[in-house]
Amino acid sequence: MLHLIFFIIIFVSATVFCAILAIFGGIFNPYSSYNTAVIRLWARISVIAAGVKLRIEGLENIRPENSYVVVANHQSHMDIPVINVALPNALRIIAKKELFTIPFLGWGMKAVGMLKIDRTNQKKSIETLKGAENIIRSCNLSILAFPEGTRSPDGKIHNFKKGPFIMAINTGIPVLPVSISGTRNIIPKGKIRINSGPVKIVIHPPIDTSRYTLENRNKLVQKTRNFIEKGFIENYGRSS
Repeated sequence: MLHLIFFIIIFVSATVFCAILAIFGGIFNPYSSYNTAVIRLWARISVIAAGVKLRIEGLENIRPENSYVVVANHQSHMDIPVINVALPNALRIIAKKELFTIPFLGWGMKAVGMLKIDRTNQKKSIETLKGAENIIRSCNLSILAFPEGTRSPDGKIHNFKKGPFIMAINTGIPVLPVSISGTRNIIPKGKIRINSGPVKIVIHPPIDTSRYTLENRNKLVQKTRNFIEKGFIENYGRSS
């Protein structure tokens, strides 16, 4: 209980502080390196406050200056902070619209250029993905998406939605598969508690999308899912 109280105090304080910094930076350019640094500061504080012991594998597979469509399995609310700590690339996230209604957190997300997606409205979802394509092309950023659409209810990796892969094919940007193991234990879904413990991030080799078209996008989806599931299964017993 003391750990939970400590985490909430630190997390809320960091969110308010970083949101104020982000709003200031967002006046000039939401996609600036300044706002990227603010995101990383918030993520690092969150990870430290939660007591996460983070292990990262596969950094040699990426270049910090390159853009990727980062695709990861979704286990916990802690997934976003740990990926922002683990990856050196400038990231923006496609996040569910409900998060943008939370005071300070939502304001900060909007200020740094996070993308709001309405999972109940296909037309608006397509508009969000088109906006992400424009950002990738014009701002040299990477986009993080969780194609399962929501946190896994049982710890398993579920079916992937195709939106992020269509975006990757349309822009010609490589897909970067990332396996996350252990975050489900840090913040269990549906429970009011937080646990310290190990989390492992496995960064797989990027997948060249130039050989894929919208007609064979399912092959890209399956190849990405295979990478992520393999990395997850190999580390699940040790990190979850």
